[in-house]
Amino acid sequence: MRIWMDEEETRDLLKVRDELERRIMRLQRELEDSRRALILIERMIVRKGFQKPTVPEEVEGVRMEEVEGGEEEVGVSIRGRDGTLLGHLRVEERDLYFYPREDLPFTESIPPFRAFLVEKVLMGMRASDEDRASRGEITPDEVLSFEVSTEDGRLKMVAIHNYGGERRLREIQSSLRWAFEKMYEKIGAR
Repeated sequence: MRIWMDEEETRDLLKVRDELERRIMRLQRELEDSRRALILIERMIVRKGFQKPTVPEEVEGVRMEEVEGGEEEVGVSIRGRDGTLLGHLRVEERDLYFYPREDLPFTESIPPFRAFLVEKVLMGMRASDEDRASRGEITPDEVLSFEVSTEDGRLKMVAIHNYGGERRLREIQSSLRWAFEKMYEKIGAR
């Protein structure tokens, strides 16, 4: 069945189509502007908000530590659910540095360090950032990167650069706590 339209109906439909196309372009520009604003706000939060840690005194296994003179350390201790100290996390602008307890034999080969923390969490975050960078949402120098330092086979430090905002900070803290708590359990089982 074929529907015939007169010339006036066709003009009306063309006007509606043109208006919809203009509206779509306006919404796309608004979305791009909103994304740019969000990126700028995120950068400002990272630069201004993390000059000193913003972590509450106690957050699921994380406590502020005091150092000599009763001053708070610029960082947090990561503790297992039973209160066992697993290591310290230091936040410096866009970077995180986690130092496992030196008296515990933490190594890269103890599960779930490699499979969970490195491959799932950190490499997953990096892949997500690389995808965002390819879409122009962040610059390539804002992509998360990390390095694992060892000495004589023992983990000395996990450095995470360009970690992102507070949501990611909490996710990384939680992942570190869980991974090192599981590693601690495996060390105790030896």
